[in-house]
Amino acid sequence: MFDEKNIWDTFRYGDESSFKLIFEQFYTPLFNYGHKFTVDDHIIEDALQDLFVKLWKNKDSIRETSSVKNYLYKAFRRVLLRKLSYAPQVVGFSSPEDKLDFNFQLGHDHTLISQERLQQIRQSLSDALKKMTPRQREIIHLRYYEEMEYEEIADIMQLSVSSTYKLLYRAIETLRNNLSNTDFLLLLSLLSLKKV
Repeated sequence: MFDEKNIWDTFRYGDESSFKLIFEQFYTPLFNYGHKFTVDDHIIEDALQDLFVKLWKNKDSIRETSSVKNYLYKAFRRVLLRKLSYAPQVVGFSSPEDKLDFNFQLGHDHTLISQERLQQIRQSLSDALKKMTPRQREIIHLRYYEEMEYEEIADIMQLSVSSTYKLLYRAIETLRNNLSNTDFLLLLSLLSLKKV
């Protein structure tokens, strides 16, 4: 069992093995999250390296956190956006982040549906996602794929909690308006299964 609070605290006091555990636990999920912003592996790896070097260098001044995952996603997002030259000057819905191309796909592990039907749903979802803003796609990913709470998402995306609810509602409305009722309900069911 990964006791993130204890490991985080021992890392903050200079324990290299705890730092290594944090790195091993979060490197791949953060790398995959980075792929939602860019397909350039080098930029993602560079951002991850910068993040972990900075963490180790500043370990003495890092505060405790109730969620290591939230802390790392927020910090990584900031580093990556800076590297992509999209760091917003003003936080809000009309920020330069809206120009980012945040993408995700329906997973390949949903064997409850025939392959042909799954391909139809993927195509419908792909078409619907093109009509969403990058921030709407990102919030769907964080909520349903990373299984984060609204407060964590608000922190990562630099929004208020109420704006997070509104953004997710708009994202779901966009999906509802661009998918058939059957596909929309099936998609919601698949996303809910990920949270079980």
